Amino acid sequence: MHTTAHRLKSTAMAVTAGLLLLAGASTLIPWAKASEANVIGYRSLCSFAPFSTLICLMGANVLLTLRKRLTQVPEE
Repeated sequence: MHTTAHRLKSTAMAVTAGLLLLAGASTLIPWAKASEANVIGYRSLCSFAPFSTLICLMGANVLLTLRKRLTQVPEE
């Protein structure tokens, strides 16, 4: 049975993963005032795109995988 602490941790992991997904997507947004072009060839909000995008997406994936494993009910 899941306690309130387990639910809170699960919710915190899901929210953090969601924020990482948003951060990853926002790194690809075109931004004319950027100091340098990214690897793809255009000026974006983050000049390290697409690498920063991949890092954020991998972090979200790790959190969601951990959340899934920690919230599984063990078989008896």
